[in-house]
Amino acid sequence: MSLPGIAVRSATPVASGVFGVGGIAPRSVPAFCRVVGTVLPELGFEVWLPAQWNHKYVGVGNGGLAGKIVYSAMFNPVNRGYAVSSTDTGHVSNGANDGSWARGHMDRVINYGQRGVHEMALASKAIIQAYYSAAPAHSYFQGCSFGGQQALTEVQRYPTDFDGVVAGDPANWFTRHYTGGHMWIADAVEGDGWLPPHKVQMLADVVNAACDVLDGVKDGVLNDPRRCHFDPALLQCKAGDSPNCLTGAQVAAVRKIWAGLRDAGGEQLYPGLVPGGEAGPGGWVQWVTGPAPDQGAHIELGLPFMRNVVFDNPQWNFRTFHFDPPAPGLESDVTYVDDKVGRIFNAVDPDLRAFRARGGKLIQYHGWSDPDIPPVNSINYYESVVRRMGRNSSNPLRDTKEFYRLFMVPGMQHCTGGPGTPRFDALAALEQWVEQNKAPDQIVASRVTNGLIDRTRPLCAYPQEAKYKGSGSTDDAANFVCSLP
Repeated sequence: MSLPGIAVRSATPVASGVFGVGGIAPRSVPAFCRVVGTVLPELGFEVWLPAQWNHKYVGVGNGGLAGKIVYSAMFNPVNRGYAVSSTDTGHVSNGANDGSWARGHMDRVINYGQRGVHEMALASKAIIQAYYSAAPAHSYFQGCSFGGQQALTEVQRYPTDFDGVVAGDPANWFTRHYTGGHMWIADAVEGDGWLPPHKVQMLADVVNAACDVLDGVKDGVLNDPRRCHFDPALLQCKAGDSPNCLTGAQVAAVRKIWAGLRDAGGEQLYPGLVPGGEAGPGGWVQWVTGPAPDQGAHIELGLPFMRNVVFDNPQWNFRTFHFDPPAPGLESDVTYVDDKVGRIFNAVDPDLRAFRARGGKLIQYHGWSDPDIPPVNSINYYESVVRRMGRNSSNPLRDTKEFYRLFMVPGMQHCTGGPGTPRFDALAALEQWVEQNKAPDQIVASRVTNGLIDRTRPLCAYPQEAKYKGSGSTDDAANFVCSLP
């Protein structure tokens, strides 16, 4: 085939059965054609074309600093009959989140920050048309974390690429996520502020004991952590330090993490994390504090971006970051990062009229226990869209819900895991909305323990939340109703 601007590197038949690729454990697949290509000059992508095609296409998003095809996200769609594609966004990472690829390559930075998924979508649709002699009847995109940023970038910048989009735990205010998230938290747990793993667990246990019952159900999950006003000073050591208390510096660190980025005058510049997401393998030890000082993901994720994309200095030290202007007449580093790369990375435009006008549907979700991207960031963006709709509507929430719904997931950590019900099928809900005009008022989610479903709950369209009816098992979604808090 001849596709201008696209180089097809290989097209290989894969037989139905078990298939493994890219270090992913082999999984069951249907028969499909695996196409490996490049949008010239260097944006790599793959398209998997199933023999039994459902006449639909789905693109899947990346995580972190991208740099690789996300094979793990391609198996489920191809098994459901989708033509599915993923992209490396125009660079190959030299490590899990090594940003050296960005230095001196603004084209790669732009591909990564805003253009990569768009180019992948155009190329994938061209290959689908050539292979099946038909265009997809519907096109979808789903991604979480940086994939959520990609999802909202598509809706805002390229509203005709996809009929429906799923944006999970999005890092859409990207510059503030790195300054007010990664750098702010790295500064909070620096030195004496660091909490060892056993103190993180202690904090989590006390927070849960204080706030779990606020929603009327004692289940290890905070329905809306904004209601939890636990003061970490209650855990402060009477004298010195011990395993069962927090030092003054540790109390200050917890307060700073929950408060979020603020300027010298106290103005909120980026929301903080919320109580309830501290414990577990996907909690603070992984993302915030690390198993040892200077090892949390906020350091490991934040430094490559700041050093290579923002400051163009591989030796840049995060301890030199200025959250406030260092002197009168100078700007803060927060403002510097916004000004330098905000136009490339940030997906915070609330004007979604073009996406809505073409019939697009958007489902966004966010785990309330996310210890990486603050869940309130998703609420803030959703409410900004409602306010924008209010310029031309007497009922902006109703009109927003016609094409865009937000689902907060109690107890879910970053994109998955946690004590809540983190398993749900947002793509199926999106399909019904786009194809059958069945808007999702709720999505049933589940928790799996030792391979068995042991809890289900409804996820409710914000601002509603799940409320226990007062009888029956609290592990059964049928005993909850969605209502305003």
